[in-house]
Amino acid sequence: MSTPWMSIPLVLIGAVLVVWGGSPAVAQIVAPYADQLDEEPGLVRGGQIIGMAERLLIYVFVLAEAPSAIGFLVTAKSLFRFGDVTGKQQRRHAEYIIIGTLVSFAYAVTLSYLVRWVLTVLV
Repeated sequence: MSTPWMSIPLVLIGAVLVVWGGSPAVAQIVAPYADQLDEEPGLVRGGQIIGMAERLLIYVFVLAEAPSAIGFLVTAKSLFRFGDVTGKQQRRHAEYIIIGTLVSFAYAVTLSYLVRWVLTVLV
């Protein structure tokens, strides 16, 4: 039988994998679409930092047994990022962001539930 102390390193390792490991995974999947964008809008690495923050929140929500809060995260992001999408280039940017967001969320949810499952087996 394991002790609760064993869960601390697992939670920390899980956070690192979810937050930082997700960036290369998402980048790999959206890379084929990046050449369809004329220029990079927004801050340098802004999307990556937003994605890391989102994955951290998803991780916390799942471990805190509040997965419904992920829906609020999706809603907030859609309100702030996809306001008025007009024109061909804005549509491409919006689709690129949506693809990245969905891949990032799927990655974070999957790994978060995997860590949660391992925690239930260990403790």
